[in-house]
Amino acid sequence: MLIYDIEIAHAIPGRDGLREEGITYAAGWSDFAGMGIACIGVYDFRTDRPRIFCRDNLDEFTALLTKQECIVGYNNLRFDNKVLEAAGLSAIPPEKCYDLLVEIWRGVGLGSDFRPETHGGFSLDAMCWANFKAAKTGPGALAPINFQRGKLGSVIDYCLADVYLTKRLLDRVIRSGQLVNPKTGDLISVRKPGGQR
Repeated sequence: MLIYDIEIAHAIPGRDGLREEGITYAAGWSDFAGMGIACIGVYDFRTDRPRIFCRDNLDEFTALLTKQECIVGYNNLRFDNKVLEAAGLSAIPPEKCYDLLVEIWRGVGLGSDFRPETHGGFSLDAMCWANFKAAKTGPGALAPINFQRGKLGSVIDYCLADVYLTKRLLDRVIRSGQLVNPKTGDLISVRKPGGQR
């Protein structure tokens, strides 16, 4: 099993439509081909270590995927997997995917299709704060801007921090099958990888 997270290379315009000078942008949140990949962070359970993949070793990431029975992400079905496919990397078979965000939605009785009025409020940041008073290291929108400004170290650091936070949530799901709902403070029953409750 492995956990992975992608940071994109090209920024997404904000709701106000403003763009920073000198920064390349994708057309929007559905322009997966225009996003590109800055880096991919991984935690490999088999070797018990984090890894990072950039332009020079993306083929190693593809090879690593083929050896996995379960590939875990946070919003990976709606985002990360689509960025991978658009970049021409291996498509991850749906039966190997475990999207922790989707499992949280299911745990509170929601479907897997995002609807802002019902599905909002379960971000990685919100879930980590509710469960261990830990927060993300910054907003994801800065990662492609930092990447384009040559700050690859900060992008890698941000990406691996998200992988670590996802792992903390997943470890709790594997141990107890429950997470705290950030909206209510109640416990959510979350399906474990492999289908167990």
